[in-house]
Amino acid sequence: MRIPLTKPKPDFERFLAAMDGRVVPDRPPLIEYLVDDSLMRPILEKMMGRPWVERGELADQTGGQMDFSHEAADRTRRWLDNLIAFWLGMGYDFIRVEAALPLPAAPLLAPDPAPGNESHTRAWQGLHRGPITNREEFEKYPWPAVSDGDFVVHEYLEAHMPPGMGLLSCHAGGVYEHTSRLMGYEALCCSLIDDPALVAAVADKIGGLIEEYNRRLLQFGRLGAIFPGEDLGFNTQTLIPPDAIRKHFLPWHKKYAAMAHAAGRRYYLHSCGQIGAIMDDLIDDVKIDAKHSYQDAVTPAAEAKKKWGDRIAILGGVDVDKLTRLAPEDLRRYVRGVIDACAPGGRFAVGSGNSIPSYVPVESYLTMVDEALR
Repeated sequence: MRIPLTKPKPDFERFLAAMDGRVVPDRPPLIEYLVDDSLMRPILEKMMGRPWVERGELADQTGGQMDFSHEAADRTRRWLDNLIAFWLGMGYDFIRVEAALPLPAAPLLAPDPAPGNESHTRAWQGLHRGPITNREEFEKYPWPAVSDGDFVVHEYLEAHMPPGMGLLSCHAGGVYEHTSRLMGYEALCCSLIDDPALVAAVADKIGGLIEEYNRRLLQFGRLGAIFPGEDLGFNTQTLIPPDAIRKHFLPWHKKYAAMAHAAGRRYYLHSCGQIGAIMDDLIDDVKIDAKHSYQDAVTPAAEAKKKWGDRIAILGGVDVDKLTRLAPEDLRRYVRGVIDACAPGGRFAVGSGNSIPSYVPVESYLTMVDEALR
């Protein structure tokens, strides 16, 4: 295999130019949204010879927030050094990182069943009731403020990334995702009918916090794009009615995209599920520059390339189910098929259709990256 690369030559400007459609590269660049620690660890330890550094469970349970206390500062620096080494060695032109403001909800926790990762927990949000279901709870909620301390990661990465590398970043979790976390999905759906003013209040409060967060983020010179995750759909349709998304959530994304463009940066969007009903809104009104997250059972990347590839970049596309279950040689042929279908004409980066979770075999991840680098 070609990886880890012994002499990586990151070229973030090439990546951005390829995604903008300004150049058609000889091979599509790599992209990834998140890589789970359970895959990063064996690659760093066994293939790169680097000691592993735990970042702590806090980051997993709060949507990306990390402990930046004085006691944790040395550990955080060593963890970030590993992050740089991983993304560089695996052939990426950038590091994608996210961190969240503290927006506590009550997550559900369970041991991670992935082999070798049983000591870690998986966190997710229940469907029923969040901490904000009425105006009184909204007023009493401990809303955070954006501060310089929220950008320690970005400051360190910008100062220590090697030449040629760039940064893709965002606030972990978008306006819809945090609204549904704090209200609870079922309560949010009911409130869209019974108390739309409450939905608007929560969405606008979160939207304003992320706006300020993005304003600070855009001050980093090596940031090429704000690249948030905002899962708005599931297998067959959007999670809430498209008109509700247009009313409460897309105006915030439109504002963020405009901020990024005014600063000479891009606005990429990760959103899972069947969101075809709002894709024209995202492209023509919000003005996203690229879309990430494709599932073969919903909208395969090749289909997305035909539909939207002349208007936005198509990011990823290797279906996570196939990435998890196919034998290495079958996976290699599948990855090559995705590249052959999506690379012509440019505006495509190859990687997983969603992310690299703990249950993806390390060998499968390595096979995908190796084939992409051919």
